[in-house]
Amino acid sequence: MVPRSAGYWHVRRLMTPHQALALGVRLFVIWTALSMARELTALLNSRHLLDDSPMLTLFVGWYVLLALVLLVLWFFPKSIARGLLPAAGDAATPALSYQMWFTLGIMLLGLWFAVSAVTPLLRNLSVLFVFRPELINSEEVRTLRVGTLYYVAELVLGLCLVFGATGIRKLILWVRHAGPG
Repeated sequence: MVPRSAGYWHVRRLMTPHQALALGVRLFVIWTALSMARELTALLNSRHLLDDSPMLTLFVGWYVLLALVLLVLWFFPKSIARGLLPAAGDAATPALSYQMWFTLGIMLLGLWFAVSAVTPLLRNLSVLFVFRPELINSEEVRTLRVGTLYYVAELVLGLCLVFGATGIRKLILWVRHAGPG
């Protein structure tokens, strides 16, 4: 029997790591869509940079491609979670569940890093390589190059966290237990 409290039935149900990662993927899609809207607004405010129809076509192509990727992520988050996490039957004992949650947390942190780097990286690269160089001065070019390097490093770190979460968890637990006992 489920306890009744304050007139509501409360059911205590825990999320599996696969469900939590699927939720993280959907949150990623929402956050990226909002970032796309922000970047599109900034792009529309600089219309003088989009006078060329090839540039406009390039940006529309990038946004359509990114929208398609986001749609795939939105409609298939459980498939992605199954690809990134081991099957539920692979866990040897229930005592390892906190380790799985730790791995999931590392993956979500990596996802956050990677997502927050993608749109500014695309913006910087498009300004550096697509827009006419005469529209920006040398100090702005230097700033854009430094920013691009920073966002590439952030993206690489995020991808390392996502795809190396299990190894990172093992390393942290090894370091934690390797000290003098």
